[in-house]
Amino acid sequence: MSLYQIPASEIRVELGVPVPFAGRKRRDLLIAAALGAPLGTKDPVDLALLSAAAKKEDLRHYQQTGFTPLEPRLARSVARVRRLDSGEEALFARGEVDTILYLCHPDEATRYRAELQAEMQMTHGFRALGVGKGSIAPDGGERWEFLGYIPVRATRQKSRRSEEPGDFYYVPVWDWQLRALHWLAVLLIVVLSVTGLLMGSSRFIYGITDGYSNYLSWLRLVHFVAGWLLLCAAILRIAGLFLASNRFQRWYALFPVRVRDLKNLIQVAQNYLFCRFDRPPHYIGHNPLQQVAYTAIFAVGLLALVTGFTLYALYDPQNWFFHYLVRFDELVGVQYLRLAHQLIMWIFLAFIPIHVYLSVRADTVEREGALSSIVSGGRWCRRGTRFEDGEAVDN
Repeated sequence: MSLYQIPASEIRVELGVPVPFAGRKRRDLLIAAALGAPLGTKDPVDLALLSAAAKKEDLRHYQQTGFTPLEPRLARSVARVRRLDSGEEALFARGEVDTILYLCHPDEATRYRAELQAEMQMTHGFRALGVGKGSIAPDGGERWEFLGYIPVRATRQKSRRSEEPGDFYYVPVWDWQLRALHWLAVLLIVVLSVTGLLMGSSRFIYGITDGYSNYLSWLRLVHFVAGWLLLCAAILRIAGLFLASNRFQRWYALFPVRVRDLKNLIQVAQNYLFCRFDRPPHYIGHNPLQQVAYTAIFAVGLLALVTGFTLYALYDPQNWFFHYLVRFDELVGVQYLRLAHQLIMWIFLAFIPIHVYLSVRADTVEREGALSSIVSGGRWCRRGTRFEDGEAVDN
């Protein structure tokens, strides 16, 4: 029975322990076998290899640029793969062990041992899937190396959960203080926006309130109280930039201060613009584009507080603190400050749906819990993925 023709009645494909040659590791052999699968494959063997390799490394770091399907005469397939971060290209061949050995031309001892072990695997119901890796010379020639083989067999026995290690690991990212401040700020911004719109809508005030004289006073009271609470939340958030419990919440996580992050900013922006979901770099916390966007929205929020309290100073110009803010009213003009204050509100209202959309997109496409992390406090990171602001876990 061919490795590529597993009967549909079989429940699952079982992979044996990879057998590497030439000093290779089992991990390298498994990843090479998975990279040799064609794009969009539905073959049970390919799916089993891809699932197993994804537990070792994030295969989104690779892009298949060419594929030569299995031919009966050659009994092997060849995939051309490029690594996205380095641009390095390699060839991966898969097929019967003797076919891959013929392609790679190893020494006689390697050939004899590989063929003997592959035949022994058949006594346990396994077929050996040979794997070779080829490098491309400057002149266009190919140099092949025999990596080893992977035992494969079809079985009717369902896999147990204990036999399937998780593809993800959990990383605490946001502590409860930051999450509380986040949702408090969301609530306060909604309250400020609604009350601000109602205060600025004379049609609503005079057309619906039916002459209720205290309506505008209550709106102002709610608006001012929400503004004071937002200022308190901003002070606590700024303090958290220096006193946070982990590095993902510190001040340097809000600014792309490293040269590497500045370079990755362009790549991340292209990923967002062109919906590229398989391109590095990956971040556990905020990526450079999020750092720029959130820092900008924080600055806009502080500007909203300044303009708001400058307008509030008109109610108590003799106060020792508001006495200084009244000068901005006189310098800029009350109407211009009100206009600026309202424009800032619309910036927030435009930012909210974009922020929610990108968060939902990251959760549904990348499946790493970026959205749910603001509720649970952590996110699930794919094993084997190299994170720019953390370390990959490979076990």
